[in-house]
Amino acid sequence: MKKSPSNISMNSCHKGRFYRFTWQFLLGLLILASALAAIGCWNRPGQDTEELQENEGIIAKVKVALVQEPGLDAAPIDIKFHNGVVTLEGFLEDESQRQQAAQAAQNVTEVRSVVNNIQIK
Repeated sequence: MKKSPSNISMNSCHKGRFYRFTWQFLLGLLILASALAAIGCWNRPGQDTEELQENEGIIAKVKVALVQEPGLDAAPIDIKFHNGVVTLEGFLEDESQRQQAAQAAQNVTEVRSVVNNIQIK
């Protein structure tokens, strides 16, 4: 009697190989995903540690300038800096605070321009 596909089953040896292959495949995918995530966390090409530290220093100066502005809550403002351009993001209460934040950032010596992406609540 010829066996039909419906009554063919894997013997225990083949099941073990199948499960071992599946786990190896999944482990390989996990390692690949971890490696790709780590690569994404590295510095941008051409940006060295000294430049990153300088950018962090300028971001700190901008944050200090924002904190020193009377009536402005600088806590919800996120600051990014690259090539002389400061980008402000976050939420403030009104348009006057939004403009005040942009002007304070612009007054920092190293800042050439400001991209004001702050939104009003």
